Amino acid sequence: MGGPPESILRRIKEGDLLLQLSLKPEMRFRYVFPYVSEMPAHLYRPDNPYIESCIYEWSALQRSGFEMSTCTNKRTTDSPRSSSSPEPRPESIYLMPFHAAEIIEPLLNDIFPSKWTVVCTDDVLMRRLIAAWLSAEYQWIVVLQKDCFPQDMAHGPGRRGCCSSLLVNAVLANASYWSPHNLAYQFLAEAKRLWELESDTPRLTTIQAAILGAYCILIYKWAVEMATQIGLLSPPRDSFLDGPVNGKQRRKTLSRNFTAWALFNFQALHVYILFEPPLIKKPPDVPLPDPATNPEWYGQIWLKYPGDSKLHTTHFPYQFQAQCQVRVTMNDMWMERFGSSRQSSPEGGTTMLPSTQLEQTTEFYARLKAWFDSLPDPLTPPRIVFPSQILLHSNYQNILANRYESITPTSSNVEMTNTIKQAASCNFETLLRFYYLRHGFSYGDQFLVQPLNTLGFWSLSKVHAIVSQNHEIHEENNSELKATQSTPLLAAKGLYEQSASFYLDRLTLQLLRSKMRPQERNLLESEVLFYDRDYAGHHLPGNQHDNRIKSEENNKKKDGQAGSQTVSDRAGDNKDQGSTEKEPIREVRSKWVVTVRSVDDDPEIHRLQKLVKDNLKLDETVEWSDEDEGAFY
Repeated sequence: MGGPPESILRRIKEGDLLLQLSLKPEMRFRYVFPYVSEMPAHLYRPDNPYIESCIYEWSALQRSGFEMSTCTNKRTTDSPRSSSSPEPRPESIYLMPFHAAEIIEPLLNDIFPSKWTVVCTDDVLMRRLIAAWLSAEYQWIVVLQKDCFPQDMAHGPGRRGCCSSLLVNAVLANASYWSPHNLAYQFLAEAKRLWELESDTPRLTTIQAAILGAYCILIYKWAVEMATQIGLLSPPRDSFLDGPVNGKQRRKTLSRNFTAWALFNFQALHVYILFEPPLIKKPPDVPLPDPATNPEWYGQIWLKYPGDSKLHTTHFPYQFQAQCQVRVTMNDMWMERFGSSRQSSPEGGTTMLPSTQLEQTTEFYARLKAWFDSLPDPLTPPRIVFPSQILLHSNYQNILANRYESITPTSSNVEMTNTIKQAASCNFETLLRFYYLRHGFSYGDQFLVQPLNTLGFWSLSKVHAIVSQNHEIHEENNSELKATQSTPLLAAKGLYEQSASFYLDRLTLQLLRSKMRPQERNLLESEVLFYDRDYAGHHLPGNQHDNRIKSEENNKKKDGQAGSQTVSDRAGDNKDQGSTEKEPIREVRSKWVVTVRSVDDDPEIHRLQKLVKDNLKLDETVEWSDEDEGAFY
């Protein structure tokens, strides 16, 4: 504007620092999709209930610079809570990523984890790790009742009903950022030592610790066996409210009943991912209380966002009840999947007898749709915002798509089958895009690998279909192809960013990349992974990537920020993470089913360990037998 440089420098030097400190920093942030920044047109379907959600509306208004949203007016009354509980405002939860929030849990102030572990003496650090675990992993894989655990921990090792040294070390190992040189590895080693001492004695806390360590298949099976031995899966009908007056006994009863459902939920998701018959045939013989009237049975979780004086509830009681309900149906589906109504297929898998295929699918669809239609207000499509809520809906849409992919189309059902399947696929992609739009993929979330894997391979098959149907297509000018290509690139971006925390994501990314055409690989390098041209386009600029990882690890060691645990050896500490050609894969023992589309697919040809061996460079010097301890996801 023509002002002299001296006046500008003087303003910088003599500015009112106190006034500057009183200003609230800008905390709003919107992640931008790679390659094509807009939502693809094919997602704007009349039957897509998520397009009008608050999470998308607020993100769009952020980009336009508006402060208010009509979704505030559409919002109905929040779930019942005590009169002293603060009323959450929608602005923070829809404008800030979930990982910007801090969990508020007064019970953690009274615990001293150092009394339960020999690994660390810093109670402040370990409290922060447990708080981070409650706000992240606990939201999706629930293993214990969140109030009983810290209450017994506060009394010290003399109180073992709902807490044990094994359980504390297992929780802290899950909460920490994994590396052979940091606390997470030490907590895991201590938990393994304690497991070897206590695994022969069935105990509630041992079962909970086994679920936390269930990346080892044998541990999961031991958890089910222990639960059977102590009668956890068919407990007496002594509900929390009708239980004994004694506080310790009430906590034990509550913890038992809650853990029974937690174990059932985990195994239902576990067998669905691994294509295995359920070990637990039916849900626990314990009724689930109404979250609106008995939220204390579940335990509330409250969040505080930067610059916001009010607290926000995650609606965990509603979330856990909804998980229990849908996983009952999932478990029944897998009981039917491996039941007597199946016949062997020439490919080696099993298919349902034609006479019962459509009938069974229609019955399960009716149950799933009834569950979806009866979701409480905080979990409905317009209101969902937290990662666990998005994962709940994406899991539902994935189930529908997988189920109807198995239907043999006939003249009478082809229209209905295609409509449900296409709508579920569209809704599934919308949800994963909303996850990225609001929360991004860089913050460690070990449960993202399953939907990102599904999204990546599904959308890549659509790219191949478009290209095969249009042999003379001009790719750079085809908007439909570009929009479709943007989806596997988004999935690859998620896997790439998650691979900084989880080895499994790195393997999945390499598999996805191996299935891409050269065109998509070039886009992946230039639009997502930012390959350095000076390295001839063959690998990532390793120094930049590795320095970022090491910097994150050092910061987390210093300030105790929680990250996540990998499944196997740490990937890329001193190596190039982007190269799929130069670095052999080591120690792949995984039964995880990766590229499957239908519930009738043969899982054996889709398991990760087979796909890695067939498609990637595997270190043949490493051999494993069936007698090896466990099998990694």
